[in-house]
Amino acid sequence: MRPLPLPAFVLHPVTALGIAALHVYLAAGHLTNLYGGPIVWTDIWKGLGALAGAYVFTALASRGLAKHKVQHFSLDSQNGSATE
Repeated sequence: MRPLPLPAFVLHPVTALGIAALHVYLAAGHLTNLYGGPIVWTDIWKGLGALAGAYVFTALASRGLAKHKVQHFSLDSQNGSATE
């Protein structure tokens, strides 16, 4: 599987969570427009697209957090301790 063509700082877990939170904010803005006024197709696809982006960046962040945890665990186990 080929990696995503993203800068390295975007793949950092904290940055990816920040970008996911921004996507949730943008999605909320578009989807709340559907409740207060006329239903516009643009708000539907932008809101759902932003939610999909939030899902992707949350997945990237969780993958990065899991990778960091595995690295820390493997470094500790090399020293003879089995702590997490």
